[in-house]
Order: sequence, then structure tokens, then C-alpha cells
Amino acid sequence: MSFLDNITKLFNSKVEEGKILGVDIGSSSIKIVQLSLKKGVAVLDTFGEISLAVYANKEVGKPVNLSEDKYVEALKDLMKESQVDATSACFAIPLKSTLMFNLKLPKTIEKSKLNDVVMVEARKYIPVPITEVQLDWSVIPATSRQQEQSDHYDILVVAIHKETINKYANIATNTGLTLKFLEIETFATIRSVVKHERNTTAIVDIGSSITKFYIVEKGVVKKSHVINIGYTKSLKESEATPENPEEKVSVGSGVSGNAAKLLRETIVDGNSIPLDITRIISNVKKAILEYQRDTKSDVPEVVFTGGGSLFDHIISYVEKELSVKVLKADPFSKVQSPAFLDDALRDAGPEFAVAIGIALRGLRL
Repeated sequence: MSFLDNITKLFNSKVEEGKILGVDIGSSSIKIVQLSLKKGVAVLDTFGEISLAVYANKEVGKPVNLSEDKYVEALKDLMKESQVDATSACFAIPLKSTLMFNLKLPKTIEKSKLNDVVMVEARKYIPVPITEVQLDWSVIPATSRQQEQSDHYDILVVAIHKETINKYANIATNTGLTLKFLEIETFATIRSVVKHERNTTAIVDIGSSITKFYIVEKGVVKKSHVINIGYTKSLKESEATPENPEEKVSVGSGVSGNAAKLLRETIVDGNSIPLDITRIISNVKKAILEYQRDTKSDVPEVVFTGGGSLFDHIISYVEKELSVKVLKADPFSKVQSPAFLDDALRDAGPEFAVAIGIALRGLRL
């Protein structure tokens, strides 16, 4: 399912050069992935990650909020180190910068009038004037016979403040990139980590400051939830500063990242589970049980992504807690790359799920 078509129309989304740069600006780092389309196959050209904290004179791994100029500087540094040569780019919009909600509208409404009704009903949920946001919506496809026979439409509505759209457009322009489209990170993640669309899958994206949780059924987002807890951020072994620029870029041109290594080495205390991780899993367990109770359906698979999923013992811990199949995301498996990089890409993959997913859409794959 693709959303934000209204926003996509604001830009020229056709990729002329056969290559695209996917950009994921997070709270603690920027991740990029450049893909090329060759004989109908997505090929990995390069990828990279850069810490943002050093641009605010803070400890590597710490969440920061930078000015547009600083984001541009960081992205330029990363593109240079990663040897990016694509000029077309697509940017992911963080879930926390969007408002997503569901509407139920009776099927007695004529389809030709549905847009007008959605716009009126959506105003009740949006805390700012409707003129200040870009609004998009889609009827959620039925995934069961019961839903097909329902007397109402299930509609997913997405609202993004126009200031957010302008921010990413400015960053792209000032970096020398042609912005092709924007997409909410949720849908980019789903595209890169869900392997079997007919299955119901829970996705847990553990970031540095927050955790995103989704339940996807047959490719459709059925539930989304933000948990205001991220992974432990004390990367004690790193002393990167703006005076040590070689340490702020953790990945480039297909080399596995130091950030992943630092995270594993720092948050693991013997075989204990960090308190933040146990709290996140407790929230995930509660959300899954609520979904199963409300829908009378199972969630047989949970996929972990994001920097927090790099914790070495999280998979076995969650399997024990939830009694379901638990996987670590492997988004690079959806692109062609040199075989000798397989292990490195598998290790780095969870942190690049969003960048890969949005780049795949850029190639229309």
C-alpha cells in the first residue's frame, strides 16, 4: 500500500538516471542507501551512516535537534564519504512528525463524495488549521470476508505539517539533490522488512529515543503505536568530536558500521537485558495481546529493526517472552550486492530498513 500520493505530486517523482538515494534523517544519525536499477533488479551502490551529535558538540549516539544548515552539512559529509553519485533522492518522514489515525465511514456514502466527507471528519482529529497540513488518506483494503461484508469503510488518514514538508525540501535542495518524493518511515520499513505479505507480522523499530510498533496484515497497516523509550545511548567507547571528523561517519561504500559494533559492546552487560529493552518488550507484548483480543487473530511473527535490535540477546529474550517466531530484519536481502558483503550487510541491516525501503520505492520496486 502506498500513501502520500498527494505529497508525491508536489515533486517530479520520475527518476531519470536509473539510480536513487534513500535518506533517513533520525534523531541521532542520518542513514543513506543508494540503489541502481539494472535489468529490473535493485543493486546496492553504497550506503552510510553519520552521527548527528557531533554537529551539536554532544556525545555520539545522543538524540539531537539541529538547524537545517547543520543537517545539510552532515548529509553532504556523509554523501562525500560514501561516494554517492546519485542526484535524485527520496526522504523518509519520521512517524513522530506525522499524525496518523483511522476513520470509520458508512458505505452508504457515494465514493465520489468520500473525499469531501473525509476532509470534514479529519478536521476533528487535527489540532491545527487544516490549511497548515498536507492531508492524504486511503481506504484500507479488506483482509477478511468479515471485513468485506462490513457496512463501513476503514480509512487511514495521514496529516503532515507543511513546515515539515518544506524542511525536507530545503535540506534536499541545499544539499544539491533533486527531491523526488517523501514517504512516512512506516511504509518504507514495511516494504523492506516484510517478506511474506500474506502473513500477519508485528514490526518493532527500536530507535535511539523512541520505539515504533506496527502490526501489518497482508501488507496493510492494522495498528501503529509509538513507545516513548529508545535503546541505551551511552556509547562509552566513542569519543568522536567535531575535531575528529573521521569518527563521525560510521559506514561508507558498503563497509559495515562502527556504530553497530559500539552499540553491542556498550549496552551488553554480561548477558543481562537492559531495563529500557525490557520495558519496550513489555509494551510490545501488551499491544500484541490487545490486537489478538480485539481482532480474534494471531500474530505469529515479530520482526525487529532499528539500532536497538542490534543488541545480541534480544531475539532469544523476545521469543521466550512472546512465544512467537522472532526475526531480526534483513532489508539488504531485497537488493543485489557482492556476496563477500553478506555478513556485514546482515549485521548493519536493521539500522538501514527505512533508507532501503524508501529507495526501493524510488525505483518503483
